[in-house]
Amino acid sequence: MTKKAISIWVYNDEGASELSVKSALATAQAKLSANYTIEVCTISSKDILDNKLDDETQDLGILIMPGGADLPYCKKLNGIGNDIIRDFVHRGNLYIGICAGGYYGARGIEFLGQGYEITGARELAFFSGTAIGSIKSFTNGQLYDEKVTSKAVITLDYTDGKQDDVYYHGGAYFLSDENAAFDTLATYSNGKNAVITGGFGQGQYLLSGVHFELCPSTYNQYAVAQADEADMEQETHFLTTIRHKHYGSLIYQEIEQMINKVFS
Repeated sequence: MTKKAISIWVYNDEGASELSVKSALATAQAKLSANYTIEVCTISSKDILDNKLDDETQDLGILIMPGGADLPYCKKLNGIGNDIIRDFVHRGNLYIGICAGGYYGARGIEFLGQGYEITGARELAFFSGTAIGSIKSFTNGQLYDEKVTSKAVITLDYTDGKQDDVYYHGGAYFLSDENAAFDTLATYSNGKNAVITGGFGQGQYLLSGVHFELCPSTYNQYAVAQADEADMEQETHFLTTIRHKHYGSLIYQEIEQMINKVFS
């Protein structure tokens, strides 16, 4: 029996973190390829506007919006670009939003970083609610910036009773509007929504406040190898977590279930 073919598109344009993009390219292939024929490629805002999502997607398409910064996503995609993405998902494909991509997939954003604030509506609005961060209680009161002190390893509580240690760096919790239709996959230790899923037309979305996509060799290259001596111990601690054999697997298992649901 021929395996069904999936095109996984990882957004790579202004605002996208190189660490998140390269990690997603590696781990999506490794975690999902057992049951499907997988093609993983990057996609730019120009590609989206040129209808590459429509023209080159195989049996099923997955768009991964990685970590980074969502204002440049708005700059490049507001209007026609976001309409194309919404239509892509509505027709029976998947949207996976990680950290900045999670903020981007909500109806609104309330973000507080070190010395700056970002608030406003977002056009994709797969989730009827607001993505709110950063969560300074995880980082000893430190708001998001590029320093190691705004990073943390935290424990997620899954709705099936499992737990998982994951890397956090500025992500959101997801506060729903009244009567919003969505499912909680995992919560933070404070009980707030960390990873959520839902339907949009014939498609599905998953929004994550944590970096489940990270690849050990990529993190070593982009974070550990570039850390100064004062940060090395903490960065090595993060790498040890990411190196765990099953790192990110619980969320990738949910994505596989979403794929099965859409294919059925």
